[in-house]
Amino acid sequence: MNLYLLRHGIAEPLGESHQFQDSRRALTPEGRKKLGDAGLGLRTLGVEVDLVAASPLLRAQETAEIAAKLLEYQEPLETWEELTPASLVQRTLERLQSCQGKESVLLVGHQPHLGYLASYLLFGSESVSLDFKKGGVCAIRIERVPVQPPVELLWMLPPRILRLLGER
Repeated sequence: MNLYLLRHGIAEPLGESHQFQDSRRALTPEGRKKLGDAGLGLRTLGVEVDLVAASPLLRAQETAEIAAKLLEYQEPLETWEELTPASLVQRTLERLQSCQGKESVLLVGHQPHLGYLASYLLFGSESVSLDFKKGGVCAIRIERVPVQPPVELLWMLPPRILRLLGER
């Protein structure tokens, strides 16, 4: 399975637009634009997905919608509580077991959770969170589910590089 980990795009600061709940923070217009451009980079790389799942937080849901549209994913998006910022890596890995038989899965979430998840998958330890820029993506090849680290890192790209790829 190819597993793509995508951090949400640029979101409103807490308190902007009268949003005082972190879960209701929306993407900014700049965040939407940059994600759209980065999504074109994913298409250039030939990314196709069988499943898109996102954290229930608004900015992750919006990011997943943009990515799904650009990748021509037609199925309903899944919402996973296991992708919230403070979620435990083990809970996410357990939920990932429901993806057996999928060839390619896109998970949309937050820091530090995605960084800890990638670190655990790649190195067998979640003691360090890999740095995901907003709109950054990590591609990991998993041979079997349940996942047994270490797995293969295919690539990890910041949004700036994805946007450049999308211009090609």
